[in-house]
Amino acid sequence: MKRHFVIVFIALAILLQFGCSQDTEQHEVENPTIADVSNVFNKAPLVGEVVLEPMYEAEVSRLATKTRVEVITVIEGTSKVAFEAEFRRIQPIGFGFPLYECIITDESVTAMGGLAQGMSGSPVGPPGRVFGALAYGDAWAKAPYRFWVTPIEAMEATINHTTFGEFLNPPAAPGAGVNATFTKVKTPVTISGVDNNRLNQLSSHLSGTQFDAVEFFSRIGGAPAAPPANATLQLSAGDMIGVAIATGDVVNSMGFGTVTQVYDGTFVAFGHDMFLDGKASLPVYRAVVDGIVPNTRIAYKSASAYGNPIGTMTKDLRPGIVGELGKLPDMIPVTVYYQPVNSPGPIQKNHEVAYGQEWAIPIVVAATLDSIRMEVNPSTIEANVAVSFKETDTVYTESFRTITPDPFESVLANVDIIVKSFSHILYNGAGRATIDEIKVSLIDIPNILHTEITDIHVVSEIKQGEEATFVVEMLPHWSAAGRSRKMYREVKLRIPENFIPGPARLAVTSATTFGFNPFGIPFAPSPESLDELIYQLKDGQYDKGLVLVTLAALEEEPEVLDPEIEDLFASFFEQFFATLFENLPDPEIGEDGEQPENGELPEDGELPEDGEMPEDGELPEDGELPEDGEMPEDSEPQVEPKGPPPVPITGLPFIVNRFIVTGNTEIKVEVQPIEPIIEDGVVE
Repeated sequence: MKRHFVIVFIALAILLQFGCSQDTEQHEVENPTIADVSNVFNKAPLVGEVVLEPMYEAEVSRLATKTRVEVITVIEGTSKVAFEAEFRRIQPIGFGFPLYECIITDESVTAMGGLAQGMSGSPVGPPGRVFGALAYGDAWAKAPYRFWVTPIEAMEATINHTTFGEFLNPPAAPGAGVNATFTKVKTPVTISGVDNNRLNQLSSHLSGTQFDAVEFFSRIGGAPAAPPANATLQLSAGDMIGVAIATGDVVNSMGFGTVTQVYDGTFVAFGHDMFLDGKASLPVYRAVVDGIVPNTRIAYKSASAYGNPIGTMTKDLRPGIVGELGKLPDMIPVTVYYQPVNSPGPIQKNHEVAYGQEWAIPIVVAATLDSIRMEVNPSTIEANVAVSFKETDTVYTESFRTITPDPFESVLANVDIIVKSFSHILYNGAGRATIDEIKVSLIDIPNILHTEITDIHVVSEIKQGEEATFVVEMLPHWSAAGRSRKMYREVKLRIPENFIPGPARLAVTSATTFGFNPFGIPFAPSPESLDELIYQLKDGQYDKGLVLVTLAALEEEPEVLDPEIEDLFASFFEQFFATLFENLPDPEIGEDGEQPENGELPEDGELPEDGEMPEDGELPEDGELPEDGEMPEDSEPQVEPKGPPPVPITGLPFIVNRFIVTGNTEIKVEVQPIEPIIEDGVVE
């Protein structure tokens, strides 16, 4: 195990790891206008609760082509209407269940632009009956508008379907280009607090099949509002609902769709999946429709949630979603503290994110930062993330510092990595991790706190057993530079008494030179519990201001490294790593984020001064061997006592507080041996 450190330390300098993927592109609607449906759609609203009798496939198969059917949905406000369509045929090949093909024949709906996102889930069937939910439409829709219906029996089957999440029993964890002639009548998901110039960045971040059934829209508002007049909290077929992903002071994200059928306290809706999560736990609200928003591809309903949650979405499957009325889910509190440098105190914003939608936490944090910041300018961000869990009292904390032209992207990416370490079941193999709360502290510094190592100066003689003084010279970014334009750090390195004398290499290297954390344990065993995972992740953290000073002897290296010398290398790095992580400061949430001024290792963190020769290892008093170098015949063989092995490498770390340090430099130096003290002809 020790020998691996030598190999890893050499290899780390050439390794890089970085990945990204972009699969899908979200569509942005510029300056949408809400259609005036009052002038177009003049049908009388349905009065009272809508009760529909199910019609199953055996009966649907006997319907004649062009049989008149009705689609029940909300066009404006909360009142439901029925518009006309025709049943055409059963398509037996769907998604493990057949789909029913229909065409809209209602001229008032055609005049509005036909199908609209948010209609998915609308019950379809002959008057008074429901054989399924409107779910799919033509990808490039023009009149006559064709759509496909998910059968009611497939949706009913989801009620008793056992999801994988129920087998595993953790909260559901968050999980391209074949063109199709059809598409899901997608669930419009609105996100408030996100400026429209961020949509492309969010599209890249949210790419993947998990979001195939939704389309994101940036909007003003979005938080649950007060109920409209005469609003009811009961649900029936055709009602509009909102499913909350996140709610709070800045960011509110809701998915909107239509209820297909209600069975006592259980309902089915949408006619297709939302995120295809299986087991789910999202709060459900009643919703009001403000109108239809035209789109060059497919229109969508402008909807808003209102009141308090009325239930929980419990399943998210391909035929539709399942919800339970009256049951309210737990949520993850997400608190964001934002503090511009030198301000009197942080600005605090509070949110809640649904379990299973942990992917939304980084969006909440980044969008909150962006909304308070009110500009896009380069800066240095110091962040601290604290995650608490239901399964353990141990709180995971991680700090990161980033210099970026756009803090939104940087914070989004860094928080996403931290959250996924616990919430994504493929990333976390150690144990169930139910996030209980997340607090994120962000300090925004207008200076670019970057500095480059440029040189190292030897101030004093380098001698065995003494302390050598070096000065590291660095060149900071102009925005953080002082009058001298350069930065200097004095380093005092204790040279072990048994360090190999002669030529040596003095090197100064930043931790960021390696491209990632070089100080984690690369061959650590897989953690067996959540606490072990937390410990292992903490053990791999490092400050980007970390600098390593090493002094290594320049001896001719043998073809095979002597095991004893190799063990010395490994021992040095083990002691160095242990000392480093025991002594580095751990900033607290809500603090100003500064590292202590004495961020260097304390005196007791230096390598032990164990290089002295033992007393019995001294030369004999006469100190001389026979001239021919042979031992006298009458003398017994003498075994030379073995002293401590020579030390080929030594060093220490230090931190340049609040800066990101890059670069490295090295020089050749000469290590002087200890001058022997001779008294009465005896070498001491």
